[in-house]
Amino acid sequence: MENVRQERANAEIIKALSYIINQKVNDPRIKNLFITLTYAKTSADFRHCKVGFSVLNANKHDVQKRLQKIEGFLKRELIAMVKLPFAPELEFVVDVGEDNSERINDILKTLDIPAEIDNDEEN
Repeated sequence: MENVRQERANAEIIKALSYIINQKVNDPRIKNLFITLTYAKTSADFRHCKVGFSVLNANKHDVQKRLQKIEGFLKRELIAMVKLPFAPELEFVVDVGEDNSERINDILKTLDIPAEIDNDEEN
């Protein structure tokens, strides 16, 4: 269970990394993508941080590799923006929640469910 300090740090990390990725990264393979950071989970000692992300119209695993390659740059920029006890090691993780919800919506669209009958029409 996260404490208030971790929750606040996670929110600041998401905010700062989003800004860094969208405004400071010069790599066109990342800069031209719509990357959304969905969560951050820091360890209790603030030395590690898992960052969930989703991306539209791109191979998520390629984006994950690219983000890991620029981790040093992201970490330096993050520490300049957010006061943390340590510069956490960043681990980028593909957030599958969005993919799961899309798959559920696709399945629901294929079901043959009759429209609900309004009770007022029956009376």
